[in-house]
Order: sequence, then C-alpha cells, then structure tokens
Amino acid sequence: MTRTRTARSLAASVAVAALALTGCAPQSGQDSEPAATSEADPNVTAGTDAALATYYNQDLSWGECDYPPEDQDAAENLDCARVIVPVDYANPGAGDTFVEVSRLSSSEDDPQGTLFLNPGGPGGSGVDMMLSAGFFASASVRDNYDIVGFDPRGVDRSDGIECLTDQEMDEWRAEPAFDPGSETVADMRATYAEIGTKCKEKSSPVVSHMDTQSVAKDLDVMRAVFDQPATHYLGFSYGTEIGATYASLFPQRTGRFVLDGGVDPTMDERAVTLDQAKGFEDNLRHWVEDCQETNNQCVVGNDGVDAGMKKIQDLLAKVAEEEITVSDGRRITPVNAVEGILVPLYSTASYPQLNSALDKAFDGNFDELLSYSDSNHGRSSSGEYTSNVSEAFTAVNCLDTVSRNVSEQDMAEAAQTMEREAPTFGPYLSYGDAACQGWPDEPVEPLDSYAADTDQPLLVVGTTHDPATPYAWSEALVEKLGNARLLTNDGWGHTAYVSGDSCIKDAVDTYLVSGAVPDEGTTCGSA
Repeated sequence: MTRTRTARSLAASVAVAALALTGCAPQSGQDSEPAATSEADPNVTAGTDAALATYYNQDLSWGECDYPPEDQDAAENLDCARVIVPVDYANPGAGDTFVEVSRLSSSEDDPQGTLFLNPGGPGGSGVDMMLSAGFFASASVRDNYDIVGFDPRGVDRSDGIECLTDQEMDEWRAEPAFDPGSETVADMRATYAEIGTKCKEKSSPVVSHMDTQSVAKDLDVMRAVFDQPATHYLGFSYGTEIGATYASLFPQRTGRFVLDGGVDPTMDERAVTLDQAKGFEDNLRHWVEDCQETNNQCVVGNDGVDAGMKKIQDLLAKVAEEEITVSDGRRITPVNAVEGILVPLYSTASYPQLNSALDKAFDGNFDELLSYSDSNHGRSSSGEYTSNVSEAFTAVNCLDTVSRNVSEQDMAEAAQTMEREAPTFGPYLSYGDAACQGWPDEPVEPLDSYAADTDQPLLVVGTTHDPATPYAWSEALVEKLGNARLLTNDGWGHTAYVSGDSCIKDAVDTYLVSGAVPDEGTTCGSA
C-alpha cells in the first residue's frame, strides 16, 4: 500500500492491474434498504449492536452479474448481490450505502463456509478479482469454501465515489513531481482540497466514511448476512490492513485469516514512502542484475548494476527536462515513467515487459511505459477511466492518515533522506504528507491497538524482497496482532500466495482447509 501522491495506487496492482477493471452489478437485488430475515441465528448475531440489527439480519437478492461480453465465460459461475450497510456506523440512522459482492459457490454440497477475498489497494475491486477466482484461490480452497469478492464501500460498484472527469484525471496525472523550487506545499494542499471538494460534490456521503475501520465493520455485516459464525478471509497488501483491523475489532468472530504482504497500519506516511522507495530501488537493482546476467545485450548495458541504474536515472531526468509526448499526444511526466517502471517490478514474471518498455523508451517511444502507468489508474486505451481506483485510494488514505501534523521542514528532511537512500525513485515520491493536509474530511481516530485475541492464530505471509509491502512490515504486523504466525517467502516481488511457489501455496491451503499453521520459522522460496 502506498500513501503518496505520486504512487497512490501501486499496491492495488497485485490484482487490479492484472484484471479488466470493468463493471459488475446485480440485475436483481437493487433494494435501497435491507430486508429482514425471519429469525436470526443467535450464533451469528451474538454481541452485535441492536441499532444495527436490521443490517445484520437482512436477506440478499442474488442475480446474474453484469460483466461485459468479453468476460461472460469467466463469469459463468458467478452471481452477484448487494449488502446494505450504514453510511456512518456511529450514526446508523443517518442513511445507507451498499457493498457489491460476487460469489463463486463451492462444488461441494456442504462447504466449510464462506471465504472473503480482497485484492488490496486501497481501491482494488474484489468483484473484478472474482473473474480470476481460480488464480487467487486453489482448487482445494474452492472445494471447501464459497468464495466471495467484494468492492469495499466507495470503490467502483459499491456506491463508488466520483471526483474527476476523464480529462481532469489525465490533467492531474500529467502534473510533474512536486518540486519545492518551483511550487509550495500550500499549492499541493490546495490541489487536494479542490479534488476532495469535487469528490464530496459528486459523490454520496460515503466519501466521508471510506476509512478502513468502516470497511472492517462492513465485513462483519457480510459475515452475518452469509450466515457465518466466524469470518474467514484472504487479503493481499492493503487487504491485510482490512483483515488486521477486523481481527482487532471482532476477535471472537475471526476465523482463518491469511494476510499476504503485510501492512503495518501504525506507520506514518514518511516511513511508509521511504520503505517503499527503498524496496522498489532494491527490486530494480535485482532486475538490472538479472538482465545483465541473462542477456548479452541488456537494454541498460552490461557494465555493472550501478551503471545500469544510472542509465535509468538519466532517462527519468530526461523526461523531467524535456516535453516528451506519446502517440496519443499526451505528455509523459517523470511520475508516469516511474509508475511505468514500478508496475512490472511487482513480479519477476513481468521482468521481460520492463525490458521491452525501457528498450522502446531509450529509443524515444514512451507509449509502453505510459500504458503501465495507465493500467495502474484504470485508464483504458480509449482514454476512459473504467474504475475509480485512484480517487478511492486517495480518499481512504486521507481518512486513515495516522498524523497530519507534519511540518514542511520535516517533509524536506524526509525528501533528502529518500533521495539519498533511493536515488532512482526517491526524487519523485516525496512530500506525500501535504496531500492529505488539504483533504476536506478529518481522519478517523486510529485504533489504540491491533492486538487480536483470536481463538486461533492468523497467518501472515511476508516476502523478503517485497517492494510494495516490505518484509519488515509483515514482521511488525505479526508482533502487533499478537496471536499470529509468520510464513516467510524468500523471494522477489509483491505478495506470495499467487507467486507460483508450491511451498507457500501448500502451507496457505493447509491453513485455510484445516486450520493448521506452519511451524514457527517456516521459510519457502530461494531468493
């Protein structure tokens, strides 16, 4: 999960960049208020707030998912519904919103229960994720569970917020990286104040209640609506923060939780951004080393890793200094180019794509690099933004911000540290704190603790060279949760369960199916 203006939705690409960001809404079940069940199971509703009883006891109306024609084959076995939830849990009578869910039913007559999926973000679509449910959940998991993906409140089909037109989004993304020599922190605050105001003007009241604590409370309503005494959950990247928040708020309702690519929700923005900048720098060096070892004519030359990194740094400097346009007439900025490099670094399987994109860029063609940046924001080749991933990312992060009391001097010092420790990416990932200082809604009060007194351990999966959610974050998450076990993937790239490593897959599957955690200190992979 990233929290900076320049890399605002990178962690979502664990699923989002790989899937078509297209709409899915049920053709039935469009109720504006929940329908009460005849009688609630006391094991399901025990301990719930009486003011929320209507939400916890609702029935769902299932219907076909309205995926586009090209996705009909993948959606053949899916059905969709809407779960009605309060906009504001502190004031349930103030109005409703809804959460869109997509379900793949188990092939077994009597599955263990429901497994909820979240791809990350913030802003990632779990409904789109379900188009590749077979990729994100193994056959044994699908046999034992009904698999359910959901768009968190305010995201895409779940009463998705609207802020900018397609043209305005293009203009926003065309802004250069923040330069304290030519603009002020106040300018950045003003930009985000304007964006936030547009969000509030064009969206429902949910825009002010998209914080992770509210998402976790929605998840508990979904648990009850699906008639589950305990929630079972598989979350990637930012999805681990949703899971950790849920386990802290509802420890006695927490079942088998896999948190892959752990996020430390207590970190401030500067620490998050610095760790990510260093993580991506590390992964880019690995890409250069791999390129030089396997390719006699590596696109960045064969004169050593430092020389290869310098060639990429010079390319980014050129983009900053010159007005370079792509084939559709848009100007590419250093921020776009940085994103175009970062997205393929999420997996070693995409290393060849990065080689291709940089090869073309060195020849003056930046179309491919910009296309990766586009995919990161849900922009199609036609120029349409088919999801609200970037707007949702900003709204959630600003509502979750640990602290907005950061001085300009603190930001400047952090920028210097970042440029020193991550010389390729650091210059383009600074001053992110200022963005949320301009957001019109105040952040929510953070949890006092993420300790989770659950009946069984949660399983946190951390990758030693994860660029977006560094391994130290998974270690910290295990410590903060208390009752959690760390499974280590010694490798490169973002998250581990879908990386192809059979050791990780088998350990996660065993935990989800039987509840057995791996032995303490279990390490898979070989970096």
